Amino acid sequence: MRLILSGETTVLIMITGQTNTRAFPGCATRRLARAALLAAACAFAAPPTVAQQSPDDPAMSRSGGAQPPGEDISPALAAAQTTLAEARRAKETAYNTLEAMVTELADDYTALTTGPEAAAHQHALVLALMDSLPTAKTRLAAEAARGRAVLRGTRRQILNDAFAEPATHATPVDDRLCAWIAERMADTLSTRESLDGITEVQMLGTLRDLFPKDLSWYEFWNQSFHAQLPAAIELQRATVAYEAAGLAVDRLRHPERYGSRGEVAPAGMVVVPGGNYELGANTGWERPAHRVTLKVFALDRHEVTQGQYELYVNALPPPQRTAALPRGWKLDEQQLAVVDPNLRDHPVIHVNFEQAAAYAGWAGKRLPTEDEWEAAASGINGFAYPWGNEYHPGYANGDGVSDTTLPVESFPQGVSPAGCFDMAGNAWEWTTTLEDGKDFVTLPDGLLNVVVRGGGYTSRREELFTRYRWTAPGHDAFASERYTRPIGFRCAKDL
Repeated sequence: MRLILSGETTVLIMITGQTNTRAFPGCATRRLARAALLAAACAFAAPPTVAQQSPDDPAMSRSGGAQPPGEDISPALAAAQTTLAEARRAKETAYNTLEAMVTELADDYTALTTGPEAAAHQHALVLALMDSLPTAKTRLAAEAARGRAVLRGTRRQILNDAFAEPATHATPVDDRLCAWIAERMADTLSTRESLDGITEVQMLGTLRDLFPKDLSWYEFWNQSFHAQLPAAIELQRATVAYEAAGLAVDRLRHPERYGSRGEVAPAGMVVVPGGNYELGANTGWERPAHRVTLKVFALDRHEVTQGQYELYVNALPPPQRTAALPRGWKLDEQQLAVVDPNLRDHPVIHVNFEQAAAYAGWAGKRLPTEDEWEAAASGINGFAYPWGNEYHPGYANGDGVSDTTLPVESFPQGVSPAGCFDMAGNAWEWTTTLEDGKDFVTLPDGLLNVVVRGGGYTSRREELFTRYRWTAPGHDAFASERYTRPIGFRCAKDL
C-alpha cells in the first residue's frame, strides 16, 4: 500500500495500481499510522512507475546508502556522508513525531464524529464559537471604521483569533483537532460580508460538513488534516534536506551520473557529455572517419538484464507477451515469463530490433544511435577500447573469457569514459542506425540491416574494438538457431 499526495491535498490509497476507498478499521494501530504518514512525506516525491522500476539496477540509491566496500573516502565525501547521517536522523525524528500524532488523535476523532458523545462535543464547540462571534464582530467593525475594505484574509484571521482559544476549551477533544476546526470554521465564515444572522443550526451544519460521513480517521488525516500541521511541514522539510544530502553524496561518489551543466541521469543511467567527437574509421562493416556534434544524453550504465526484461514482458497485456519473448523464452501456465534466478542479472540476448525498441519505449527511453553508442564507448579521446588504447585480456567478456553471458558490471576495470559497463563483450547491442550510416526513429519497411555494436561473449578480440561495427536484419524474429550472435541492447534518453 502506498499513500501518495497528488496535487495539493488530494490523497489516493494505492493498492496494486488501483484506488481503494475502503475505510480502515476505527482503532488506531502503528501499522496504519505509519501508512498514513506517507501522505505527508510524499508531498514532493511520488514513487516510480512500473516503467521506471529496475529490480536489477546495481546503482546506489540517490538518497544515500551503505558505503561500498573498499571505496576510498575523500575529505569532501566524508563530510557529505556526515551531513547525510545528520539529515537522516532529523528526518526520522520528524517522522516519529508525526507518527505519534496520528496514533494519539485517532480516538479524539472518533469521539468527535461517531462516538456516543459526538453530538454533545459538536454542540459544545458550536456554542463556544457562537459566544466568540461578538468579539470577531467588534474587531471587524473597528477595521471597517478605518475607512478601508476588510478583505477576506483579514476576516479569516480575525475569526480564527476569536475562535482559537474558546474552541480548545470547549470539549475534552485534543487541542490540535479543535484548533484545526477553528481554522476551518473561520475560513468558511470569512466568505460572508457580514456575520449578522448566523444561527446555531447553521454553525452546526458547517461543523458537520468538515467531517464527511463514514470517513475513517486515516482518510480524514490524509485528505484534510495533516497538510498544514507544523509537524507535517517539518517532516517535508527534513525529507527534502535528507534527499539533498543524499544527492550531494551521490554526486561525489558517482560524478558520471551528472552533466557539467546540471544534467542528471535517471537511476541506472549515466550522462554522456555533449560536444564534438571524432568517430571511426570503423572496421567490420566499414565506415569512414567522421566528426559529429552530439547533444548531452543519458545512457544505461549496463545492458538491459533478463530480470528487467522479464518485468517488461509480464507488464504487457497477456495477448502481447508471446511476441515480446526473446528466443528460448516461454510463458508458464499463468502466461507469465519466468527467468532463471541465476540469470536475472545477465544481459537479455536474442532479442530482435522491434522487441528492443518496444522495451525502450515502455521504459520511457529509446535506443541509441550508432554515433551516440561509439561516443559513450570511446569517449572524447576516441579510445580504441572502453578502458583505453591498450588491449587487456580479461577486461571484457569476450575473446574466450567465457562461453556464456556473465552478470552485468562484472568487469569494473573495463568501464568506459562515460561510466558505462560492458561496452565491449557480453552482448552485442542494437542501435538506431542503418548499415549505410543513416539514423532513423522508426525502422523503415523492407530488408534492412541495422548496426549492432560492442561484441558479445563469443566475439574475437578485434570485435571488442570500439570502432568495430556489424549489422543484423532489422525485421528478423531471430527464431532460427543459425543466428549465433548474442544481441541485446541498452537504452538512451534525451536530457
